[in-house]
Amino acid sequence: MNRKERRAAAHLQRKLDRKAGFPLPELGPQQQANKSEIPNLSSINPKPSRPPISAARLHANRANAQFSTGPSPAGRAASSQNRTIHGLARHNGVFKLLITEDAAGFEALKHSLAEEHQPATVTEAILINEMAESTWLASRALNLQATCFDPQTGQVSDTKMFSLYLRYHSTHQRAFHKALNQLLKLRSERSKEAIGFEAQKRKQAQTEGDHIEQKLEKDLEIDRQIYQSPEMRDLGMRLGRASIEKGPEYEALRKEFREKFAARKAQSQSAAA
Repeated sequence: MNRKERRAAAHLQRKLDRKAGFPLPELGPQQQANKSEIPNLSSINPKPSRPPISAARLHANRANAQFSTGPSPAGRAASSQNRTIHGLARHNGVFKLLITEDAAGFEALKHSLAEEHQPATVTEAILINEMAESTWLASRALNLQATCFDPQTGQVSDTKMFSLYLRYHSTHQRAFHKALNQLLKLRSERSKEAIGFEAQKRKQAQTEGDHIEQKLEKDLEIDRQIYQSPEMRDLGMRLGRASIEKGPEYEALRKEFREKFAARKAQSQSAAA
């Protein structure tokens, strides 16, 4: 244990003894003389006391504070760009055009992508906007890469910034293709749903048509069985002979035939059900 550690240990032991209530060791004559030579700093350079503020001064300070309106809109806009070093990352998650870039060109790019993909939902419109922003940022990184070459030798003069611009260019290209793949996936899923819905409708219509056809075939079979019954065949032959003269007997037989046929058919349908 060196001297510094021994002194620290002794100082700590004295503090513990003082807290525990043990009497401190008495100082020797030389230590008493050294202690008396230490000046009282508070008496040499006393700390000046601050006078209390008056009510009038307090009122004036509060009135002056009302004139402080904070930074101007132009100042806030300028300070918001303090951390914008190269503009290749979205500032606070928001895409921004630089003052040196063409805003009309960016809007034309978004319009062209919208015309090509024809967004049908809000999600598709958001993905197309992300594609436009990623394309613009990748082009910005490509332009910045050109500033890293020496115009005389054609060699890369700033390898650190060139690597940074190259990495951002790859990042935004991947973001573009990711948004494009999501858009195509949404379109594919919606197309499959539409195809499935149409197929379900066709299947349902075919099923209903089959039911109608089966019902018609069943009704025809019931009618055929009724017509082939001996009673109805005999009544039909009598009706046929009476139809030649069209007399009163014809109308009576015709009415009887209809009533018996309807009764037989209702009876057969109820039995089949």
